Amino acid sequence: MQVAVYREGRPEDMLGFDAKSRLQRRIVKPVFEAALTYEAETGVIEVVPNTLEDRRDLTAFMARDLLGINFKEKHIPWREYDLSMLLKPFDFPTDPEDGIMGVTVKELRFMELGERGERITLESMSGAERTIWEMAEKRIGLDIGGTGHLLPVATEAPEWVITRARFTIKFHPGPEGGRGKSLTLTVTMPHGCNLKDMTPHERLIGEKYLRRWGILTDTADTRDLVD
Repeated sequence: MQVAVYREGRPEDMLGFDAKSRLQRRIVKPVFEAALTYEAETGVIEVVPNTLEDRRDLTAFMARDLLGINFKEKHIPWREYDLSMLLKPFDFPTDPEDGIMGVTVKELRFMELGERGERITLESMSGAERTIWEMAEKRIGLDIGGTGHLLPVATEAPEWVITRARFTIKFHPGPEGGRGKSLTLTVTMPHGCNLKDMTPHERLIGEKYLRRWGILTDTADTRDLVD
């Protein structure tokens, strides 16, 4: 369940240009946005508000008035991310109602198990003829069949893990036409993600699909966050 809340703030006196580029003072009423999500499988309520006080109030509101459950506050543990599915080509399934045109992996950072001091980063630039996996197969010999070993597979062949991934979600153009918007997600193992730097709506989309694709794992037990 996803909910977006928009609240009008107090009037503010600001400087601005009018239609004739003349500097004038005008009254502006800012709009504040908050995003709320509820994951039934885990029992987690997440709120992206402007202040900590708003987070507590909106969480209680969603639990009591929208979900009809008794709320018991408990902080969720560190989020855990898993990038192992990107050791081979991945389809990135999406829902038609979200208007997503496609998802492209732009960067993968590899580390060989047992070699903590060295990492290899591959980046697919705009106009590249190969996918990031075809590049990994050519540049480091990754078996994109999914074993994560060098080709040909041998007893002493090193095993790779992905420690960071950057991919772009491309949206269809809106009713006004023009180019569709893009959302770039960067995930770093095991707890890093740039979702916190995005708008509430972008966080909703990003988190939805990170969970759908199995990248955001939530392996810790969070089912007792609501009672």
